[in-house]
Parts: sequence; C-alpha cells; structure tokens
Amino acid sequence: MNAATGSSPGVVELESLAWAEEARDIDSRVGTLDGVRWAVVRYAPGAQRDVWCTEGHRGFVLRGHISYELEGGGWLDVPQGAGFWLPPGSGHRGVNGDEETQLFLIDVPVA
Repeated sequence: MNAATGSSPGVVELESLAWAEEARDIDSRVGTLDGVRWAVVRYAPGAQRDVWCTEGHRGFVLRGHISYELEGGGWLDVPQGAGFWLPPGSGHRGVNGDEETQLFLIDVPVA
C-alpha cells in the first residue's frame, strides 16, 4: 500500500490487504490515502450494525444490496452497481439482506 501526502498521486492496494473484523459478521480491507480511509467492506447475510455511524461515506455496492437505516427516520436502499452518499454528521447504520454484500467506501470524516 502506498500512502500519498498532500495532492500527490497515490495508490491504495486494497486487494493485497487481509480481511479484518469490524463488527460481528462485518469484515473489511482498509487502507489510507492522504489521511482518508478507503475500504472494501463485506457484510455476511443478515449482518447489521448495532451502533450509529456519523462519518460520511461515498460508496459503491460491488455485490449484493445494502440498506441504511437513517437516524432521523427512513431508509436508503442501495442495489448492486449503484453509488451512494451518506453525509457526515447524519447517523446511519448498515443492514444487510439474505446474501453477502460487498461495498467500496471512501470515508468523509465529520468536520
């Protein structure tokens, strides 16, 4: 993995990283580029987050389908092949369905 600084080009070799457990039934490969977390996240069938996340995420569903419960009420459903935006400062938590789901995420920290 190469980590860049400032506005220099850089590469995050996520496929070369080992899977690490984030939560029960949720694993990730995480790298950092220019101080920003980049990750491939894998949700097992039926996996869900127990806590609210307030970091923002730019994401893309590589495989499966993910639903985000929104702390203010409502849901954001994201099918395979779709990109999504979860703004920083708004609580959300992922809930997975009947099949494994993989996401690509670039985090946007709360300012």
